[in-house]
Amino acid sequence: MTDVILDLLNMMRVRSTAYIGKNLSSPWGVHIDEHPNLARFHIVVAGHTWVDLPGGGSPEKLNVGDIAIFPNGKAHSYFDEIGRETKTGSFPTGAENSYFHPLVHDSSDTHLLCGYFEMSNGTPPAITASLPDMLIGRASDTALSKKFSMLVGLISAELSEFSEQSLVVLNRMTEMLCIYTIQDWMDRTMDEDDHMMALADPKTKLVLDAIHNDPTRHWSVNNLAQLYGQSRTAFAARFKQATGMSPMNYVRRWRINLSCRMLEDNSLSIDEIAFKSGYADTNAFNRAFKREIGSSPGAYKRLARV
Repeated sequence: MTDVILDLLNMMRVRSTAYIGKNLSSPWGVHIDEHPNLARFHIVVAGHTWVDLPGGGSPEKLNVGDIAIFPNGKAHSYFDEIGRETKTGSFPTGAENSYFHPLVHDSSDTHLLCGYFEMSNGTPPAITASLPDMLIGRASDTALSKKFSMLVGLISAELSEFSEQSLVVLNRMTEMLCIYTIQDWMDRTMDEDDHMMALADPKTKLVLDAIHNDPTRHWSVNNLAQLYGQSRTAFAARFKQATGMSPMNYVRRWRINLSCRMLEDNSLSIDEIAFKSGYADTNAFNRAFKREIGSSPGAYKRLARV
C-alpha cells in the first residue's frame, strides 16, 4: 500500500453505533429499508447468515467473524437460507430503542451484532466515492484472520457479559473492523477500481506527495499541473477522478485535516496550528475550519479534551 493511500486512511474518521445484538433461531428473514445517510453493518458473532443486496448479484454467506457493511445505506436482506421470505425489520433511532441479547454459547442459533457507521466530513472522497454498495470483510482471509479473530473474540466476550460499559467497547471495536475491512478492500481493488488506479498513478502520487509533504506552500492549479506534466484542464480532470475533489479543494481539505490532528494533540496554540496548516492569517484559518468541520477550531480543541 502506497504512502498516499496510508495518508488517506489516516484522514478517515469513523464513528460506530452498535444498536442490536440478537440471537436468531431458524427460520428468519429480515429486510432493511434504504437509509442513505447511514452505513449499516452486520457482524456474525456465532452461527452464520446470508446477506443479499437487491440487484447486487448472488447472496453472500457470512460465517463467524465476517462483517457486511452497506456504505451507502442501500436496502438489503439477511436470512438463514436462500429463498427465505423476509419481513421488514425496525431500525432503532436512538439508544432507548437498542437491545442486546446475551450471547448463548454452545447453541445452534446465530448471533448478529448490528449497527451503523458514520464517516466524518474529513473522510477523503477518494475513499467514500469508491466504496461498493456492499462491502464484506471475511475472517477467513489470510491478511485479516488474526485481527478479525481477535476483535470478534473481544466482541463475543462483551456480549456474553453485557453491561452499560460494554457499549463503549463495542463501538470502538466495530470501528476498527470497519477500517480493517476498507483497508483490505483498497488493497484488493488497487488494480481494478478506476479511483484506486488513478490514485496509484505515479504522476498523481507525485502531486499528492508534494501536497502532503509541504502543506504550507502556496499551491495553485497552475503549479500543481506543471508538477503533473499536463495542462490545467487535463490535470484537474485526472485529479478529480483520483480523489473525488478539485485540486484546490483537496489542498484545503488536507490542511484542515492536519489542523484537526494538531488540535487533538492540544500542545499548540491555534495561531501556531494555523501557520503549520498553511494559513498566514488566523481569521482565514478559522473561517476555513468552520466551513469544513462545522465548528470553530477553539470548540473542536475543547471537545478533543473531553
